[in-house]
Amino acid sequence: MKYAHVTLALLAATSTPALGEVKAEAEDGFNIIHVATVNATPDEIWRRLLSPKDYWNKAHSWSGSAAGFYIDAQANGCFCELFQETDSNGKVKTVGSVEHMRVIFAQPGKVLRMQGALGPLQSEAVIGTLTVAIAPTKEGSGTTVSFSYVVGGYMRYKVPEIAPAVDKVLGEQFKNMLSPFAAKEDEAPKSDGFRLDVEKIADPAARDVGTSDAETSLDDAPGDVSLPEAPPSEPR
Repeated sequence: MKYAHVTLALLAATSTPALGEVKAEAEDGFNIIHVATVNATPDEIWRRLLSPKDYWNKAHSWSGSAAGFYIDAQANGCFCELFQETDSNGKVKTVGSVEHMRVIFAQPGKVLRMQGALGPLQSEAVIGTLTVAIAPTKEGSGTTVSFSYVVGGYMRYKVPEIAPAVDKVLGEQFKNMLSPFAAKEDEAPKSDGFRLDVEKIADPAARDVGTSDAETSLDDAPGDVSLPEAPPSEPR
């Protein structure tokens, strides 16, 4: 299914407190951040993260199904989607594939970083880097999880149009991933105390997320949002 033609309907899920927004925006890129705290261990979050077929909305696939989604969580591993068909004998066979992202850093239970231009951005000359950071809360009673997606480069889309659309799609997958876990009953986490990059090695690109005045909930379900139409030169 072509991403440029997909209607993005966000699904209501758990009432997990969360922060989600287009954090930064420029003519040639943007940064999306989603943060939430749930009642789960880092290992439980990690296992769920690595099984995208269980939470990725098939409406945001290329094949129309999430059954072929997988993540190989090691350097140079693939976050990929297999195109699958069932033959006359009932046997499932793979008839194609697409790479959504490539793993560049994997530290189980802590960090998964992947590079790739998601959805309609795949046809553009951009680099997208998604950092999934996982860390136990200071009280040890839950786990804070974040998605930070940084996109930069030349694109034929207008950033003010594409950034909010990508934000809603990525936010939906973030929400779906966390939906099996009960929400913490305390207030929404303040993101200024959570480091997006929690690996032990120093990362000059790492920075804290600034506190947002607009705290949202994962059960917020905005209306349908459609991605901008593909540029005229893009095959339909």
